[in-house]
Amino acid sequence: MISLKSQHQPCLLKLFDCVLVASFLRSIRTCRTRFVRISTPVLHHTFTMMPRFIPPRLDVIENIEEYYPGGYHPISIGDVFDQGRFRVLHKLGFGGSSTVWLARDQLEGKHRGRIVTLRAMRADVSSSNEMPELAILQKLRALLPPSEYVNFQTIDHHFFVQGPNGSHLFLISPLAGPSILVMSDSPGRVAGSRRLRADLARKVSKQLVTTVYHMHNMGIVHGDLTTSNILFCLSPHVLEWSDAEVYSHLGDPETEEVTTRDRQPPGLHAPAVLIAPIQNSKISHASLLQERTVICDFGQSYLPASPPSSYKPGTLLNYQSPEGRFEGRASFEADIWSLGCAIFEIRAGLALFEPILGSDTDILRQTVEMLGRLPDPWWGAFKHRSLWFEEDGQPKSEQDQERAGLLLKSHATSIRAKLLRIGELDVRPFGGDDDGPMMEKHGTRLPDVEVELLTDLLGKMLRYRPEERISIQDVMQHPWFML
Repeated sequence: MISLKSQHQPCLLKLFDCVLVASFLRSIRTCRTRFVRISTPVLHHTFTMMPRFIPPRLDVIENIEEYYPGGYHPISIGDVFDQGRFRVLHKLGFGGSSTVWLARDQLEGKHRGRIVTLRAMRADVSSSNEMPELAILQKLRALLPPSEYVNFQTIDHHFFVQGPNGSHLFLISPLAGPSILVMSDSPGRVAGSRRLRADLARKVSKQLVTTVYHMHNMGIVHGDLTTSNILFCLSPHVLEWSDAEVYSHLGDPETEEVTTRDRQPPGLHAPAVLIAPIQNSKISHASLLQERTVICDFGQSYLPASPPSSYKPGTLLNYQSPEGRFEGRASFEADIWSLGCAIFEIRAGLALFEPILGSDTDILRQTVEMLGRLPDPWWGAFKHRSLWFEEDGQPKSEQDQERAGLLLKSHATSIRAKLLRIGELDVRPFGGDDDGPMMEKHGTRLPDVEVELLTDLLGKMLRYRPEERISIQDVMQHPWFML
């Protein structure tokens, strides 16, 4: 902890900022998903010896050191599982608890030959008595009509595989397309330059709100509503692609041989080669997608009427409600907060609270900039508040922040101000004038009437005190969706 009473305070504050920047640089290097994100809690392994493997050249890849007893299951292209039913074609992504693959369901019958998502869970997660996702989806399937259940990415089949690292639960789901987060990705351009066109953003937001409404109506909290968990549905013809069409559209798997530091073979616990996930751009073309979404990742979902005894919120920091951050509480109201953050991002193409530094302190700084002073006792728990803010929650003057030696300064803003800036700094796509029929034209600004309506909606969803936030029923009926 940095003492603010030191006579060397300016130097130390610069050091504090440098720590944040270093955190950001590490987050870039360790970003590990393409269009699949899995956030199921995982048991952490602590290494007591030097890493065994030479770091791979591939950037977007799981940690090779996590292939050990209790960790990931080694998988290669062409592997078959469940008595030959599922054959691995390509890699979709990975998360802390699993690797995720494109596979073909070779079962004869109605869905013969369709491509699906195969998710191989770590062994230390597979040993849990109950997978929340399976239990939640089974409840939803039992209570919802089929017309509403299709808005969830289902788990249609599951089985166990015994491997060198233990017993692994495998989950099979219908293949879905890219997430909202991926669709808004604009590398080399100003964040927000690529975003869904206005009517599609409202349509997708209404689909999301309706899906959350059904969950809340069933007494279920999602617990992890983010744009990475909202997936576009693929056009039906994609699911019928032959192997040749898969590789023609998505490219051949990019691989790299696994090398140990002692130059010995990797052994049974690790794969012989690492495989990079499919590039985002390969699966994001409008011709492959429907203008319909599904919600996924129920690893943080639960029933408040019977919460798990060891439950801890796992929501991303820039989506996490104040009560989740300070008190470890998840609830229907916490879903409303996360939903508000997601709706802004769907419309703006960038996060409401930018997670660029990967720091809880920086997310809190942005939150207070926009919404003002936190209520007590949360304000007192914001340990570094005095770096940027007066005790009334107003940012300190530019001069005071300069004198303090801060590299990262704070300025007052608002939801309305952020909405008014959408489109202001757009950068044209490389090699063209637009990003395709699903995306907004470069430089398009929000009309005044939409700014006012969306400011009203988000302001009511992002109240600090959970009891003051509007309900999901009120969100459903808001006039912004009717524009």
